[in-house]
Amino acid sequence: MTFAARISLFSAVFALSGLVLMLFSTSTQAFGRAGHMMICEMSYQLVQPATRAKLDQLVSATPYQNFGPACVWPDEVRSQDEFSWSKPHHYINLQRGETVVSRSHCPEVGCVVSAIEDMQLRLGQNTDDWQALLFLSHYISDLHQPLHVSFADDLGGNRTAVYFYGKPSNLHGVWDSNMLSKLGYDEPAKQQQLFASLTASQQQQWQQSNVMDWTNESATITIGLYQDYRPGMLIDDNYLTQYQAVLEQRLLQAAVRLAATLDTLLTP
Repeated sequence: MTFAARISLFSAVFALSGLVLMLFSTSTQAFGRAGHMMICEMSYQLVQPATRAKLDQLVSATPYQNFGPACVWPDEVRSQDEFSWSKPHHYINLQRGETVVSRSHCPEVGCVVSAIEDMQLRLGQNTDDWQALLFLSHYISDLHQPLHVSFADDLGGNRTAVYFYGKPSNLHGVWDSNMLSKLGYDEPAKQQQLFASLTASQQQQWQQSNVMDWTNESATITIGLYQDYRPGMLIDDNYLTQYQAVLEQRLLQAAVRLAATLDTLLTP
């Protein structure tokens, strides 16, 4: 099945409702469901054939039929008591005025950086651990959504009031789902167009980095977003024009880096 056909079955963007909910939501679903599935579907196309076969085997043990939708699983289970330990592992916070993130920013309960490293180790020790696979894949996507490397005092952008084309939202929601939907990324053709734009030189360049590099890339973007932020600001075509390339690059970078990570861990 082609990339476009696979992802068309699962693309979804959920609308947020009400300004109060926008401001105080603790949701941290990076790129929304559609973005998570896009990243994992693109990485599925990029991995080596042996890795792809291993992914198929692992996904067959999950409640899902394909790798893309399976990558949303960590968001779906974190409210369950059994997985409540994973709640802090979707983000990392820095203090206002700081510009560089280090591992010291990760608290004892863990963060997205430590969770990625832990799940790499766990999957490397047991390549049949489908939960480790899905946590790892999800967290790498999380790390590339800039607002998951943000400030604790506003819950990663959830307390930033904005209007997205006249409707109340916040920076987190804008970068999770709203921009993707507005740009047409809930359509398979648009998703395939982005995937087709990926070049070999980009892949090579983006693979020459590590988890802390990815973290600080997001931090730099987030700091810039807050410099431009004004309470109640209107986000419209001008904002999309300014940040569309950034959003698309983060999706592609996440896919490339996830694929490289999975090849390292799963290819014999």
